[in-house]
Amino acid sequence: MNHEGIGDMMSYLKNRWIRWGSILLLGMILRFSLDVIFSLMYRNYPLFQSVTTYLFTLLITFFSLELFYRVKQQLDKRFPWEADPYKRFFRQWIYGIGLALFFAMVLRWVYLLTFNRLTFIALSDELIRIGFIVVIITIVTVVELSVFLLEKWRFSLAELERFKKENAEFQFESLRSQVNPHFLFNSLNTLASLIYSDKEKAEIFIRELSDVYRYVLDNRGKEIVAFSRELQVARSYLFLLGLRFEKNMMVEWNIQPEMEKMMIAPLTLQLLIENAVKHNVISKKKPLTIHITAENGKLIVKNNLQKKEIKEYSSQLGLKNIKSRYAFLTSGEVDITETSDEFIVKVPLIEAQ
Repeated sequence: MNHEGIGDMMSYLKNRWIRWGSILLLGMILRFSLDVIFSLMYRNYPLFQSVTTYLFTLLITFFSLELFYRVKQQLDKRFPWEADPYKRFFRQWIYGIGLALFFAMVLRWVYLLTFNRLTFIALSDELIRIGFIVVIITIVTVVELSVFLLEKWRFSLAELERFKKENAEFQFESLRSQVNPHFLFNSLNTLASLIYSDKEKAEIFIRELSDVYRYVLDNRGKEIVAFSRELQVARSYLFLLGLRFEKNMMVEWNIQPEMEKMMIAPLTLQLLIENAVKHNVISKKKPLTIHITAENGKLIVKNNLQKKEIKEYSSQLGLKNIKSRYAFLTSGEVDITETSDEFIVKVPLIEAQ
């Protein structure tokens, strides 16, 4: 897993000038904060201490946090965040506080002995100093844990989206590669009968059928195609269906000219037509009417609803895959509406780049 956030933080810390500068700035803030607290606690405590006091505080802060950084480097090698973030958090917190406190206290005692300031040491003052060190180490460790968890969450979301996309592409590819074998079987049966009854129409049939399959092969690896070409192939597909169902299936077109300049996922319209034919009764008494409209940036396919009593096997992948496909292609949603007498699918068309 590539955690960019932690990587950026490590790059920042590896620059020793930036790291040292940050530590010294933190030391100044720490010293001044302690002086503010002590001046509020003790009436005669001066708000601004001597330069020597500030320098020694900076020295303690520098060596304590630099030691903490070295400990963190060793933990990165032996107990990386990826292995167990919570165990790593407690190890870093305990080791960091323990070593930083030890080092800080040793340097502080050296300072007190050097400048002969051991006359009186208030326990409350020392606890406040210890508290500051604990808080700083805790904040640093919590921030690092938070960055790790945030990056892990972002990585998980990215992996989930990638999996969804690959799954949708795989399923859509399986649809594109077959173009319904049932349709091919019926088409060949129709062709066989036409060869003997109407050779001229059989030639047209072969030409239209080859156009449909050429379109499938030519656009196998494409995510989007010209809507005008999709319409052309849909008309070829409907011509083949028309020879099978004759006057029992009617198609009404309403395509705004400017919509033909848009783009669409390959075979979307063919799958919507196929869906209408597959799930509805088509007979002389119950003719099927399909309305195909393109307006206001949407393709709308609507048919009268007359469901088959004996349903054909359906994997239910067609409409689901169209929805999944468009979830990655555009922010617009595929809208599916079923009423008592109509089935309507609205698909967003995509602007040509």
